[in-house]
Amino acid sequence: MAGKYKTRQNEVIKKCLEENKDGYVTVQQVMDYLKSQEISVGLTTIYRQLDRLVEEGIVTKVNVEGKAGACYQWMPEQDEQDLIYIQCEKCGEVSTMECHHLAELYHHVESDHHFKVNTKKTVLYGRCDKCNK
Repeated sequence: MAGKYKTRQNEVIKKCLEENKDGYVTVQQVMDYLKSQEISVGLTTIYRQLDRLVEEGIVTKVNVEGKAGACYQWMPEQDEQDLIYIQCEKCGEVSTMECHHLAELYHHVESDHHFKVNTKKTVLYGRCDKCNK
């Protein structure tokens, strides 16, 4: 199976993402995590591994306002039709929101507007509870 081989680096990168599943990580944070595990890896390898995880649907790539470069987040096992990303415009926090009403919205957009929403790249912007106080 091409592209699905396991390496120690790949497994540690997955572990880093899983441990931060409630948020996102930058490539630099992945690099720091690998160093803390005493694993020496170049940036090119980290990008390649992250891109492979994105292709496999295990990880999603998120562009966070105010952050240079992309951020990566572990994808939950839930049905993609019930999932959307939400980002606070004030603090920048990105999280996933699960709601069964999203499937209705995605179905409506596809059937009535002939447009299939990429749920892994859809982000709603607003303000989180902490920043609203």
